[in-house]
Amino acid sequence: MPSISTGTTSLFYQESGSGDPVLFLPGLGADHTAWGLQIATLQRGFRCIAVDNRDCGRSDKASAPYSIRDMAADTVGLMDALGIERAHVVGWSMGGAIAQELTLARPERVRSLALVASYHESDPRAVARSALAVQIRSELGHEAFLRFAQISIFTYRAYQREGYIEGILKRGLEYPYTQSVEAYARQASATVQHESRGRLEAIAVPTLVLVGDEDILTPLERFARPMAAEIPNAHLEVIAEVGHALLWEQPQATTMALEAWLRSRG
Repeated sequence: MPSISTGTTSLFYQESGSGDPVLFLPGLGADHTAWGLQIATLQRGFRCIAVDNRDCGRSDKASAPYSIRDMAADTVGLMDALGIERAHVVGWSMGGAIAQELTLARPERVRSLALVASYHESDPRAVARSALAVQIRSELGHEAFLRFAQISIFTYRAYQREGYIEGILKRGLEYPYTQSVEAYARQASATVQHESRGRLEAIAVPTLVLVGDEDILTPLERFARPMAAEIPNAHLEVIAEVGHALLWEQPQATTMALEAWLRSRG
């Protein structure tokens, strides 16, 4: 699991499997391991490359503010360094925003696009939640921040599963590459400044918009459905009884949807 220079920064990534290349881009504060449950299956038929975005995991830390477009350029740099001309691009949440900007800027590099629990613009609620998350992380510490995040992304069903939420919390607290408060704040700032509404009609690659029907962070009607309507010929797929953390709370359904999509593009 090496790091590689993209020209402007150094990104850590994990690669497994063989076949058509698929880039997996994680969300705010998450690293490449966010996709572990999906890649365990998808690596059997695809070359899976999961990335730590700048300011997270084992990738380089930034020294100044940046944008989602900057992070998309990082991803193109990673593709160049790995000799990947075109790839399927799969992004979760903020990773989906990065995938949008990558596709808009360099459509010839994208074979297909999958936007998982993502969004195409910010709003006052998102800005308020982002500011509160940074404040909690700064003033109350990492555990309080993780507990706050869990409330936003998991459904009540996850809390009814004995030991499930506490197990995820334990893994988060034991993670050896904890993101600093400053790095999280920079990523969060980039996230709430993303605005692709009105530009998505330029996306010409096959696009899947995948979302949980109980997502309260990036709700179906607020984001997924309008994105699917704006992107020409996009396919909207909704997974029942799950929220923003569909990668983990319903990993099998999420993986099946992605695998079916990727195989249909092959």
